[in-house]
Amino acid sequence: MSSLRLFPLRTVLFPGMPLPIHIFEPRYHQLLAECLEADEPFGVVLIRTGNEAGDAEMVPYDVGTTARIESASPVGGGRVMVRTHGERRFRVLTLHRDRPFLTADVEYPVDEATAVPPELLEAVQEAFEQVQRLRQLVDGVYRRDVRPPKTPGALVDAIGAAAADVLPPRMLQALLETFDIRRRLEHAGGLLEPLITGAHQQAQRAVSERWGGVDRRN
Repeated sequence: MSSLRLFPLRTVLFPGMPLPIHIFEPRYHQLLAECLEADEPFGVVLIRTGNEAGDAEMVPYDVGTTARIESASPVGGGRVMVRTHGERRFRVLTLHRDRPFLTADVEYPVDEATAVPPELLEAVQEAFEQVQRLRQLVDGVYRRDVRPPKTPGALVDAIGAAAADVLPPRMLQALLETFDIRRRLEHAGGLLEPLITGAHQQAQRAVSERWGGVDRRN
């Protein structure tokens, strides 16, 4: 068990996922300063009920992800742009409200080692690779070598990160809170269909705007 400073948000952070945060409240300036001085991450938790600002009754979900600070840059007006990335999942054991920001006693659970059928892993990898290639079209870049993560846990986290701006946070929270690795992979695989559909629509629009449509003749 260890202590962790918490930053409640309206988003779900997954391990390996980049997360930029604008800090402007004094209490989170303090959190940032303490984390930088101690070279420690803070915990990102999804808000279950209440508001993130000034709500003493705000309640977060019990499972979140630690955020490691990569850089912190003042941007004017008392605001700081903080670039972070997710490191590892944690579970809140006891929540404390005796400081300007939330803190918690936490533990760091690991995935339950259940057997994952190779065909399931391969199918999810192929579907996620399709999402990655479609998003290349949207971004106007091309990389021949697009390799989804090889391990089930890393693959699930990558899918969760890819879905962060597409699917409802509560749906992603359910994925974050699942520790049976086979169930996690099955759940993540079920999220890929809307990701593929959305990426395909975005790719069509991007191609049309960039080149006048795939059917344009020179």
